[in-house]
Formats: sequence, C-alpha cells, structure tokens
Amino acid sequence: MASEPSSTGLKTRSSLANGARQEQIGETIPAKIHEILEEAIISGELAPSSRLNADGIAAQYGVSRIPVREALRSLHEAGWVDIRPRYGVYVRERSMTELRELFEARSGIEAQISQLAAERRGAEDLSTMRSIVEMGRAAVKRGDLEGTSRVSVDFHDAIRRACGNTLLATLAASLEKRARFYFAMVEGNLGSDWIAVEERLLQAISDQDTKLASEVSRNHILSTGQAVSQLLEDS
Repeated sequence: MASEPSSTGLKTRSSLANGARQEQIGETIPAKIHEILEEAIISGELAPSSRLNADGIAAQYGVSRIPVREALRSLHEAGWVDIRPRYGVYVRERSMTELRELFEARSGIEAQISQLAAERRGAEDLSTMRSIVEMGRAAVKRGDLEGTSRVSVDFHDAIRRACGNTLLATLAASLEKRARFYFAMVEGNLGSDWIAVEERLLQAISDQDTKLASEVSRNHILSTGQAVSQLLEDS
C-alpha cells in the first residue's frame, strides 16, 4: 500500500504542489504550514511513505527552515509523519490494525453523538441538516463523489453541534480526520449510497428516535469500515 519515498518534497497534482498557492501565511507560520501539510496527507496528495523536503517547503512559501521544522515536529507529535534521524521526514503509512481500531472506536462515539442529537436537536439544527442532505442529493445526481464525501463530513459536523457535548464532538472530529486518511485512496468506490443513510439518520433525529439514530449511525460506521478494509486489502 505504501508508495516509493520521494526526496523531492511536495510534488503532487494540486495547487499546493505546483506553487500556485502562495498566499500570505501571516503570523502563525508553523501552524499554517502544519494545516496545509496535514490536509495534503489526509487527502492523499502526499502519499504514505513520501519524504518531505524541508528546504523545498521553505522555498515554496518563502520562509526560513525554522517554522517548517516546527510544523514537521508538530505533525510528528500528531502522528502524521515519522522523523527518522539522518534519513528525513516521511509521511506515515496506513495500518490495517489502526483502521480496524479506528472504526470500532468511531462506531461507539458516533452512535452516542447521534443519540444525543436526536434528544437535543433544535429547529435550526434540523434546518441545517436538511440543507446539507439536499446538497448531498444534488452531488449524487451530478456523479460528484468528492462532493458527496464533503457533504457527508458537513452532515456529521452538524450532528455533533446538535448533540450538545463539546468533548464528544471534538473527539469524533479528530477520529473522522483519521478516517479520511484511509478514505482518500478508495473514496471513488464509496459514498454514492451514503446519502440514503444520511436521510435515514436525519429522519430519526427529526423524530427524536434516539434508539434508531444510534443504530443507524453505529451500523453505518461499522459497514463503512468493513468496506474500506476490503478495498484496501484488494488494492
């Protein structure tokens, strides 16, 4: 599953790699570089085992190596890269064990969040969720799987806001970010039927059916994890 390491840094297909994204980073340079590189890793722009070239990154953004090194250290602490003394910094590899554990953990947490959302949601929460689901339907009709995936992220964000538990919401968002790292290489094979699940979950939350909301959420996370595992194994 890992690709050959590269010493050329950010050689990817996006504006991040081709130099078009040269925005002013501002005062929080290490944090901004961390954010950009983290998203590139999660989305698959920077493939697992790719080598990150600090000099190349610094040159691309017109900064010194110091903030780049700080960003790479924080990415290492967050578990996104491995720092290998005398060898360099490499994007972490995917792990089937982590994938299994990740979806087991998410299934319980997301089920609890959906249950609380069904109990506590307000009219504004429901309005937001319905709008997001409508956008999801439109993305499916267009055959826009990337758009469908983005809508799914937004939908679950809305559920977390409705659940009224900041700690659970923060934990779930962190685990979802990890899950996206695994979705990146298989999202073209997933997502087109997610909208049906989201419609069922929205209905359960609207009806304040806490048990059904929990079950739909749990089953969705577990079945998605199994599908991702199978696709990754086949690849």
